[in-house]
Amino acid sequence: MEFRLSAQEENLRKNVERFVRDQLIPLEPEFANAPDIFEGSRWKSRVKSSEDPEIKRYLGIMEDLRRKAEAQGLWHLDVPQQYGGLEVSNVALISVTEELEKSSVPFELGNHVSNILYGCTGEQIEKYLWPCIRGEKTSAFGLSEPASGADPSMMQTTATPDGDFFVINGTKMFPTFADVADFVQLFARLPGTSGRDGVTCFLIDTGTPGYSVARSIATIAGSEPCELVFENCRLHKSQVLGEIGKGWALNQAWLGARRFQVGIRAHGKSARVLRIVRDLVRHDENARDRWASRIGHFLGETEALRTLTYLGAWKADQKLDVRAEAANVKLFATELLHRVIDFALEVAGPSGLRKNHFLARAFRHARATRIVEGPSEIQRHIIQRALFREGIAGLELL
Repeated sequence: MEFRLSAQEENLRKNVERFVRDQLIPLEPEFANAPDIFEGSRWKSRVKSSEDPEIKRYLGIMEDLRRKAEAQGLWHLDVPQQYGGLEVSNVALISVTEELEKSSVPFELGNHVSNILYGCTGEQIEKYLWPCIRGEKTSAFGLSEPASGADPSMMQTTATPDGDFFVINGTKMFPTFADVADFVQLFARLPGTSGRDGVTCFLIDTGTPGYSVARSIATIAGSEPCELVFENCRLHKSQVLGEIGKGWALNQAWLGARRFQVGIRAHGKSARVLRIVRDLVRHDENARDRWASRIGHFLGETEALRTLTYLGAWKADQKLDVRAEAANVKLFATELLHRVIDFALEVAGPSGLRKNHFLARAFRHARATRIVEGPSEIQRHIIQRALFREGIAGLELL
């Protein structure tokens, strides 16, 4: 196994390191009290329709950072070369994200096109893929439902064939910012199918007759997922992404690809939180003695998370099956981040509970990461399934 970057990738990492040092870190005081919406990349969907002067001011800062990053060739890193991107390896992407996470400014490089949209064909490429690459359109991911929760194989939304069309009926819960996205990657099943069979992915434009946003749901993490309702919503067969009945693989590809990024982001956030703890106890000998062993324990765990994440990314670059590795990373990363921040709040005491305190904000977001894109219980189920699929011979070492 070789995690070292090529000369070109190492040069990219160093350029991002300089960008973080020169552009992002000086802005950290400015973002200390930024609106919660400026967290991760999804702010690009929400803020474009806001009339709030404060949000517009922060948007201006973000747009200036984007222009600087583009001028330095730090954009479209994960875009395939055939679409004008750099198409860097998964390991290189992890190294870039690791540098970005050294700053608390929620800025990401690129427009982060949903990876399954590279399966677009024909007119779909011009209508959906290219606008997302250029940052002109944003999409939402319509998978979870009220009755299925975190198990998409139980989805009940149906896509009934009707000549050259499909009629969609059902409800989707918690797609983030679907009320302001330009289109939704919608998963529905063919009538008479169950489990993973018959699942089909559709690209559905906002405003399509029969498609409505029932409500937007404010959360403690600052995001606003939605409830979407489809009532006899007719879609032409040209709106199918990939093959009819083969949408389950697309769903898994989207979820798996994101989990290694979750890992390295949790590593970065954990490291920043531990630095806060260090500063809290630095000048208090009694506090240092009290918390030193736990700080050391968490430092060891964060380094283990980093190694686990790089291993998964390397396996993905080798085109290996990384479903179990992705689940391991998602589970370990989000659970560890939650424990680190909970510990930091214990050290900080009542002051850390203030709503706008960095630790309080970090705690709200960290708790949400254990639920979104596959909760911890589902990750444990995936790991267990992989264990028994491959046999329990590995346990003989114990």
